[in-house]
Amino acid sequence: MAVVELPLTATFEYLAEGAANIVYRFSLPPPSPNIEADAALHDYEDGRSTPPPSELPALHHDPIFEHKLLRLRKVLPSTTSVLVSQEKFEQVIRPLIPSEYLVQQTLVKLPPDLQADCNRNLGLMEQAETRPRKRHGTYLAVDVIYGSLVTDMTPAGNQGSVVIEFKPKWLAQSPSAPAGSRRCRTCALRAMRKASSTYKDTLSSDHRLQCAPLNLCPLDLVSEDSHRVRLAVKAIMDDSKCPPSIRSWVEYRLAEFFTGSPIICLLQSLQQQLDPKGILQVDTNNPEFLTATTLRDCTMFVVVPSQGYGDVHARLGDLDWKTPGGRKAEYWLDTERRLIDEGWYTGTEESATRRNGVDPVRHHVGFLSAMASNWA
Repeated sequence: MAVVELPLTATFEYLAEGAANIVYRFSLPPPSPNIEADAALHDYEDGRSTPPPSELPALHHDPIFEHKLLRLRKVLPSTTSVLVSQEKFEQVIRPLIPSEYLVQQTLVKLPPDLQADCNRNLGLMEQAETRPRKRHGTYLAVDVIYGSLVTDMTPAGNQGSVVIEFKPKWLAQSPSAPAGSRRCRTCALRAMRKASSTYKDTLSSDHRLQCAPLNLCPLDLVSEDSHRVRLAVKAIMDDSKCPPSIRSWVEYRLAEFFTGSPIICLLQSLQQQLDPKGILQVDTNNPEFLTATTLRDCTMFVVVPSQGYGDVHARLGDLDWKTPGGRKAEYWLDTERRLIDEGWYTGTEESATRRNGVDPVRHHVGFLSAMASNWA
């Protein structure tokens, strides 16, 4: 597994963060002449001639740092180590998905005290209210010496384009869903969560709840039906930061892209192939099941030219390896049983909860509160 070392001279700028990672933009000062270049220059110090450019070593940083961002892991009980995630990315994910569809990532050794310095800055950001409030109180792991270099998928790294990012989630129905289901897995879970009176608070505080855009049904996105694809694209755009002045153009290009898109069809196919039985009938340590679970929580970055008819392309990122530890397997199982037993798949949740004598709101709040306390 290749490892590069981040220069000590790098400077960092907070860019964004998710539930488990913080992303930084970094810059490197112009490199100093190296020993080989100094020696070559010495040969010409008598001033009798000028060295041809081709005879001197080029002064530059390793190109691997170009168009990259630094991704650092937070301290959370449920996260997989950077080393394990990188190993799984190289050994499991890369063989399944063509490189042009992946946000590339490389293991990088970090300068000493980098995370401690970043954590101090995060504290200052909290005091200044410039860090998202729902992220307050979570910080970077200071005992980890590695991070990830990832392809820059921000608008700044894709000049002249708009970058739309979202989580596609479950692109195929859960194998455990009962016959006659009226909701897909993503829509059923959304309905169950929204039934809680503390839905917004829980969504902000529980680091596991990384959701698809509001109102997005992933099955619409892979339907190849133009009307349904447009509905899915509208839901994605409603959740995006696309400038209003070009929104209609970007929606048009996205709908065109997702109608029969190879990348979205591949992602759907892999989810189906790797988890044909569903969590109620599989060993949660099964590598294929864990791969499917990882692919159900990735982020898709779609790059759309802001004008003209240049190619639209997409990559998959945030492919942190999922493991059943930290009571995650219990959480996955309990969630699926609730979706079935309470009628969230079939749309009969009200009659189911009345029949069981359980108030749907109070029951939901109690469950999530209990699970959240286990994961704090």
